[in-house]
Amino acid sequence: MLIASTKGGESISLASSKLSREALKALEKHYGFYCPVCRAPLLLKSGEKRRWHFAHQSHHACLVDNEPETAAHLSGKEDLLYWCEVAGRSPRLEFYLPALRQRPDVYLPGIEPTVLEYQCSMIPEERFAARSKGYVDARITPVWIIGAGHYHGHRNKIRLSGFTSMAIRQSRASPDAHPFASSYYVCFYDPSAKCFRYSHCLSPISKTLFISQESCVTLSDCKPYQLLAPTYVFLPRLFSQSWLMMKKSIRLAVPKHMTREEYTLRALAYGLRQHFAYFPGYVGLPHHAFVQFVNPPLLWQMWLFLLMGISEPGHRFTPRRIIHEAVIRGLGNLFMLRNLPLCTIKTVEQLVIIYLEQLVRLRIAEKSSGSYRIKQLPKREESISALLNEDRVMLKRLEMALYADPIHE
Repeated sequence: MLIASTKGGESISLASSKLSREALKALEKHYGFYCPVCRAPLLLKSGEKRRWHFAHQSHHACLVDNEPETAAHLSGKEDLLYWCEVAGRSPRLEFYLPALRQRPDVYLPGIEPTVLEYQCSMIPEERFAARSKGYVDARITPVWIIGAGHYHGHRNKIRLSGFTSMAIRQSRASPDAHPFASSYYVCFYDPSAKCFRYSHCLSPISKTLFISQESCVTLSDCKPYQLLAPTYVFLPRLFSQSWLMMKKSIRLAVPKHMTREEYTLRALAYGLRQHFAYFPGYVGLPHHAFVQFVNPPLLWQMWLFLLMGISEPGHRFTPRRIIHEAVIRGLGNLFMLRNLPLCTIKTVEQLVIIYLEQLVRLRIAEKSSGSYRIKQLPKREESISALLNEDRVMLKRLEMALYADPIHE
């Protein structure tokens, strides 16, 4: 904590106070420091190594259930406070919201009240979701900024799991016009570099791994509103290379550590005398909204191919029946939605329809009265190289088809 009250009710902020260690120690001795929320005595931590701060005594539990604050957390929220002050937003540090029993790192009043939560320590997913919902229900916009220690990105990919994946949100800025561009992003902050790192244009390739494009912006080069509406340039060639590399690795991989869903799909494919690696190029198509599924597009789209193209070729299926048939065969988890409390969530049927409409644009499927039929059954390819070429052609065909006839969500 950076805020405390004296016995007389005076507020002391270590973020703005110019008091020396000796002056603070004198205040502590004569008046004491107390938690502004629960009024319990606080300890002044004014050592040589860490940022000065206040802390509850070890045996006391505050009304606000906060995690231990690291040096990076203390430094980061102080940076965010000063940054918002310079931008003229009248920020309140550790402002207590009694109705929610929450004390966000920085509270921004205004027409759209906003809280900045700088999360450096691990937090249970249930608590992250509950706090986010509490803010939203109170008509307060939560902005979660993740500590740089939780950034796990490498070569245009990032791993997001647990609460870091729940911090995914959609930019309010106008999206890039490219059909494969995505408004989904996660924001990280590094107090040592005074820099925000955006992992944006997220596209899932496993339950926790995403294709990502990266942007770094210093505090001095952006304003607080840009946390909700970051702008960035989408690089289509980089995305296509990453997406095709993902499909290639799956076609060539020797299965070792499979999820339950992949294992069940492989067993189903072999039962239908299909080699799992020889899926047609229209299995594994990208769309920005597919980030809302826990499972990657290639897996759940494989189910549609096995059902509509192999098991019952030529038959018509509604999206609801496609999902129901998966449940019957023990594959209901294929369509599990990701917990994204900061995003507008689509239904499972809406997401399946987007893929079916992609197949219609590619003239692989046809639509009639809300049902769909795959009309172009795949020819059996003899080599992986031919299939890899088909992947490239199919991705380009989809790009051009969606430019000509976008899918209106």
